[in-house]
Amino acid sequence: MFVIDKYAYQNRWRGVKADYKFLFYVFLLIISFSGIVPLQLGLLMTVVLLTCYVARMSISAYLKWHLHAIIFIFISLLTFVVTYHADKGSFLIALPFFKGYLGINGQSLQQAGFIVLRIYCSLVATYFFALTVPFTQMVQLFKKIHVPLFLLEIVVLMYRFIFLVLYEFLTIRDTLDLKFAFYKKRKNYKALGMLAHTLFTKLLDDNERLNEVLTLKFDGYQRE
Repeated sequence: MFVIDKYAYQNRWRGVKADYKFLFYVFLLIISFSGIVPLQLGLLMTVVLLTCYVARMSISAYLKWHLHAIIFIFISLLTFVVTYHADKGSFLIALPFFKGYLGINGQSLQQAGFIVLRIYCSLVATYFFALTVPFTQMVQLFKKIHVPLFLLEIVVLMYRFIFLVLYEFLTIRDTLDLKFAFYKKRKNYKALGMLAHTLFTKLLDDNERLNEVLTLKFDGYQRE
């Protein structure tokens, strides 16, 4: 079981209907994209504390999950904030680049601040939904809002396939560890290569069997 699933299945609101939590999630997304800064700041402060309380997790563990998103947000905003212009006066920070200047101006920096606030508000709202709605409730919710059946089955299959990959990885890793494959640095590289090769081979085999099952299943849908 993933860590996020563990929190979702033991949260304080697991008895609350997923419909209500989904409506609350939509409400939070509306605030996130509203552009009203006081509401967005209030969302960040209240929903973070609410999520930690409901999911029974510490704030430090919660904040660590946001660290993973910082790299992708930074790379995305870097291409937005850094601009090229021939006039140096429009930049707060500028470096000569060919016949112009490459730098950051005040307007793009201000817009980047609004975008970061919107991104983190949406991320906080999504974490709340993921940490308070178990996967089984989520599937039932998707059925209620009439998500196409084939799309729902793909989601369930992907979810199970991730568990299959994780199980195979842990099994192979523990087997190699029992054989002292990670004892020395040279053996460590060799063991990692063996792990990747074995895992890739098993996944190809499992994927082929899964494709056969899906082909039979969707052939049955077409006949109906």
